[in-house]
Amino acid sequence: MSTERMQRQTLRMTLLRHAMVISMLFLAEPSVAASRSPESAPGTVDRAAVRTQDRTARIDTALAPFVASGDFMGVVAYRYDGQAPVIRSYGLAQVELGVRHRPDGIFGIGSISKQVTAVAVLLLEQDGALAVDDPVARYLPEFKPDDDIRIEQLLVHTAGVADIYDLESFGRSGGAVGRFAEVIDELAARPLTHAPGTTYAYSNGGYAVLAAVIERVSGMTYAEFTERRIAKPLGLRTLRQIGPDARTGRVSGYDPHGIDGLQPARRPATAFLVGSGSLETDAEDLLAWTSAIHSGRLLSASAYGRFTRDHGHAYGYGISVFRRFDRPAIGHDGRVAGFSSDAVRYPDDGLSVVVLGNVQSVARDDIRRIVAAAALDVEIDAGVPPADLRPVPASIELEALEGAFGFGPNLTVYIDVRDREVFARANRGAETQLVYRGDGRWFSRVLYATVRFGRDADGRVDRLIWGEAEDAPAGLRLAEGP
Repeated sequence: MSTERMQRQTLRMTLLRHAMVISMLFLAEPSVAASRSPESAPGTVDRAAVRTQDRTARIDTALAPFVASGDFMGVVAYRYDGQAPVIRSYGLAQVELGVRHRPDGIFGIGSISKQVTAVAVLLLEQDGALAVDDPVARYLPEFKPDDDIRIEQLLVHTAGVADIYDLESFGRSGGAVGRFAEVIDELAARPLTHAPGTTYAYSNGGYAVLAAVIERVSGMTYAEFTERRIAKPLGLRTLRQIGPDARTGRVSGYDPHGIDGLQPARRPATAFLVGSGSLETDAEDLLAWTSAIHSGRLLSASAYGRFTRDHGHAYGYGISVFRRFDRPAIGHDGRVAGFSSDAVRYPDDGLSVVVLGNVQSVARDDIRRIVAAAALDVEIDAGVPPADLRPVPASIELEALEGAFGFGPNLTVYIDVRDREVFARANRGAETQLVYRGDGRWFSRVLYATVRFGRDADGRVDRLIWGEAEDAPAGLRLAEGP
């Protein structure tokens, strides 16, 4: 066994031991005890404290399987307006050294950054420096001047700008090396995916262009603008753009590997994330941001109305607009190498809920439902990690699975096999490992999705089926090899 694989195996075993111990510890130690408030009469119990204790115990119990499986480590929190935040931490901030999470750990928040970018644009509009229906070329004349792309189309993902993860420069280095100006130049050189304003297509590239507009109009870097105009006025001490230097409190990020293991994530260069996913913060500041922006801070009533309006496809400006638990909700999730996150506002309840994880896994979707349901006293069937992940049998010919599978004109999924491990990659994006579940099924711990391989009459793999439902989308084989 190679030294690298031995280190990887040691890391997986360390994580599993710590996760099992931690899951037992936090279930035995509720964070809020039943107590008498100063105003309570002697012998009475503070009902609010008891309710909080019941909620956190419910969260602890439901999250335990995800912590034990290695699919979640991090901090979850909620706060009702006018009340103290409730913050719970689970697992390890630094696996190799066994460092436990603290409530004030700093995490990459991925695409939650988009709502900050959108607010930055609206602040410039309030300043009279731009209007969201202006053409982008007015401020970036070098960016596709022959295409009538409007700022609002970038905000709502209808501009047709290519995604960051489709850029050749990202593919060449795996996102490790890049300069922001060169990213914008490459986006300008790429053809549009559709005519502006005609189709919704989620694009991190569009938000990179918005960041470039912010920089050109304000005369500040994106990092400077978000700090001076957003973080400082709101008192958000930890919200800032991720930089190359070490930072006290920053947690390490991990990607799932194998059945129950983790491996250190390689963070993309910030140049590829500016505007779309480059910010980091802690739970208390993310709660404060979520409460403030939905409570009349920074934005005028008119600007806030456009920020949270459904402009189509349940999307506002950098934020999703939807219903959950039969009530309105406004928020966004985030996922970037080593991190998964979520921040949601329930406006009718005056409630903000956040999830910050240092494992890149869409197990986050189950986590966010669990935390919000507990905070709202709503009963749900909490999900659990799959219990049937297993080693790949020696009888399976993995090389037969390799190939390119087309799911449409703009999406190709590549399957690659290395050292009897199977990996999937969409377009030029990052890989996700597929772990065997049995009966021809494979599971991505990153995407929390099951896939299957279909075969033709001769038994050859001819399609990749994404999901377990009968009508799950299928991609037909395009070519041999990735």
